[in-house]
Amino acid sequence: MNKDMNQLKQRIFDILGTWGFGIVVVAAGLIFTYQFVQPAPPKSIVLATGQDGGAYEYYGEQFAAYLETQGIEVELLETAGSVENLELLEGAEGIDLGFVQGGLADVMPTDNVMALGSLYLEPVWFFVGAGVEISSIEDLVGKRLAVGAEGSGTRAVVLSVLNAHGINSESAEFLDTASVELGKGFEDKTIDAAFLISGPESDIVAGLLNQPGIKLQSLHRAAAYARRYSYVSRVVLPQGVLDLQSDLPSSNIETVALTAMLAANSELHPALVDLLLIAAADIFGNHSLLSDAGEFPTSRYIDLSLSEDAERYFKNGPPFLMRYLPFWAATLVDRLWIMLIPVIGLAIPLIKLLPPAYRWRIRKRLLSLYTELEFIDPLVHPVAGDADRAARIERLNELDAGSIIGSVPKTYTDDIYKLRRDIDLVRRRLSQA
Repeated sequence: MNKDMNQLKQRIFDILGTWGFGIVVVAAGLIFTYQFVQPAPPKSIVLATGQDGGAYEYYGEQFAAYLETQGIEVELLETAGSVENLELLEGAEGIDLGFVQGGLADVMPTDNVMALGSLYLEPVWFFVGAGVEISSIEDLVGKRLAVGAEGSGTRAVVLSVLNAHGINSESAEFLDTASVELGKGFEDKTIDAAFLISGPESDIVAGLLNQPGIKLQSLHRAAAYARRYSYVSRVVLPQGVLDLQSDLPSSNIETVALTAMLAANSELHPALVDLLLIAAADIFGNHSLLSDAGEFPTSRYIDLSLSEDAERYFKNGPPFLMRYLPFWAATLVDRLWIMLIPVIGLAIPLIKLLPPAYRWRIRKRLLSLYTELEFIDPLVHPVAGDADRAARIERLNELDAGSIIGSVPKTYTDDIYKLRRDIDLVRRRLSQA
């Protein structure tokens, strides 16, 4: 039993002694390469949306629901709108994403902000209160105008357009009214007219359209605005397109639309860019009131720097792994594939070198036996007497039945038989000595 255990231990020692070196080399290569592996994407992100009841809040909830299915928790941060979102993304407040209205890139610095793509069109809604007659923008002089809350993209864009018409805070009263308060302002007659930039799905837009006395009017110079400002496009809302039963709007409305962009801090994990655009395609890729199926998301209509990862997505589509694997599995494989380099680079030469090294180790052990056999041979070292001869014969028997020979793999049977013939030859010589 002890003999078998010794043979087993010897074989294990041979394997570990030879292949263990290869394992250590490969492991060292993996440890070194791991230093270049990208960190895993975060499990939670913060998305700056907009005012309560607005389209940004609505779509933020949809993004959160989609990303939750992929194991990403989304914290929705209510803000005043696009301008505040840009400020948060530009700063160090830990905001990862935000909805941003087009046309704001020239208003404030965006060095640390990148666009992931345009999501949908946001029309400019021009509402007029009951009893107020306005036929052109110039008629707004002396009126009380809700131009968007401080920090909103609506305010920045609308003021730019009004200033182009020569209307400023001296010729009209600009009200800092939140979108959710517009209905009450019209009801109390504290607002004569209001501008709102939001998607047609917005609850605020629906509420104003259905509020008695409020009229939705066209921007009759929409074509001129589209020519003058590169970030807007002319759109026409056909009669009844918003609500056929209620016939809203009651006539064709000509206006302009900006695009709502998904913007991110430049430190956003690259893997999340692909996931967010896949989510955007699921949310915004269908036919809508203002766009055809497949038109959004897109890399067009943006005035922020486009993310390199987003540019690759729009050019090549989703990454191969993310088409067939869950997000966590795809990102894990994508992060760790680089570790195959040392495995392949070191394994090929090791596969060629280690088998000869193993054979050399076995033959070295057999050679050590021949060295001892030479010492026992009476032709090399004459026998000193009967006691010496008996001791040598006993040692030969130990070599012949020892665990060293038994531990040699069967692939070396020819060498073992030759060794045992030589042991028997020395034994005969000792008997004749």
